[in-house]
Amino acid sequence: MSEFVPSGYISVREAENRLGKALFPVSWTGDEYKARSGLMSKEQWLAIKDLPPARGSGAPDDIRAGGTAAKSAPATVPEHEDPLSASYQKEYQASERHRAVLHQLRVWLEAGQHEAVVLDVFTGRLYPIPFEFWRRHNAGRMLEKQQAPIPNNANTGTLLIKDLSPPSQAGKPLSRPQIEKIIAALRKTLETEKLTRAQQQEFVRKEFPQYRITHRQFLEIFKELPIPKGRRKNSDKK
Repeated sequence: MSEFVPSGYISVREAENRLGKALFPVSWTGDEYKARSGLMSKEQWLAIKDLPPARGSGAPDDIRAGGTAAKSAPATVPEHEDPLSASYQKEYQASERHRAVLHQLRVWLEAGQHEAVVLDVFTGRLYPIPFEFWRRHNAGRMLEKQQAPIPNNANTGTLLIKDLSPPSQAGKPLSRPQIEKIIAALRKTLETEKLTRAQQQEFVRKEFPQYRITHRQFLEIFKELPIPKGRRKNSDKK
């Protein structure tokens, strides 16, 4: 069960997804947070793989002992551990996208472009987080964990971001050329995805947040699109 988020706020994960879709509209999947950190690109791996082993008191015992552990290691490496494998590099790219999104979110929070609070789940109180908080050396880690210390309390609370989504009735009125643009975008998406009418409305609002779209205009848009399978034709007229 997902954790409750107070009205007017969104979770850090949701903020990541919104920002990720804006920064990486083609490649963002929403699962980037699952990628391991500390991975390397192919170029980074090729640059160091042939370097001589480390020596001295700070080197691991197996390396100082002449690389005996390396010699006894299996010849094959699991694909997810091999920097030259496609799956490893896919995870590396996901990790880099996640890192970039967290960094940009932190920059915006520090600049005051977004506001954050910490929720005490035991009392329900929300504590505003000052902008200077995001200059702390561990602020990025807190964003990643979605937790921050509660003021004057030994416990940590849940980090939340103020929802800056425009109200449903805000925005510019929709003209006919803009409706055609929305229809084209939806038609392209429906070529690869199966979306209900409700999901299509959500897609439009997310992709075109600057416009105010009335119920009548949604009906006009849907007349130009195929009816989702399993749905009655008159379901769109409710």
